[in-house]
Amino acid sequence: MENKIVTRLDEALSSGTLVRVHRSSIRDADRLDGFVVGRGAEWTLLALCTDLRLNGWAAVRTADVTKVRRRGDRGGDEDCLTVRVLRRRGRWPVRGPEPALPLDGLPALARAASRDFGLVSLHVERHAPDACWIGEVTDVRQKSLRLREIDTEARWRPAPSKFRFEDVTRLDFGGRYERTLLEFAVPV
Repeated sequence: MENKIVTRLDEALSSGTLVRVHRSSIRDADRLDGFVVGRGAEWTLLALCTDLRLNGWAAVRTADVTKVRRRGDRGGDEDCLTVRVLRRRGRWPVRGPEPALPLDGLPALARAASRDFGLVSLHVERHAPDACWIGEVTDVRQKSLRLREIDTEARWRPAPSKFRFEDVTRLDFGGRYERTLLEFAVPV
């Protein structure tokens, strides 16, 4: 990872600037728009922002970030429309989740996000760039985690799925879709 990228992430974190994060090292990975609200040794946390609204958080591996660009109609400053909308709605300045999540490794991050938000969306973009697996983390082992998945009808799958830490490139949580699935989840 280049120092330039880390510097740009840290600048976005301290300034509260709306940015687009590129991860061109992962073929077909989504570009993510949002606010950098945390950065650890391994993971960077973004408050996702689409259509002038905040929509949960995404943690991406810092090493995968290849470009950080300012967004907004005025270069991402406090006068851009997104910031004005968030300010009027009482959502500015944008903050990370409370309590803060550990960003120095996926095991602790996944466990904490699942505990605090109920459901997480795991992305293994190098193998399946257009898919994600949603569920609750049930077990964390030395090199992998187990996810009890929930389907698109808010029904729990019978057995947990295994994901190797080295394959996970992104972890989302607290978004509208995850919250809705959790709200309508059929009890186990």
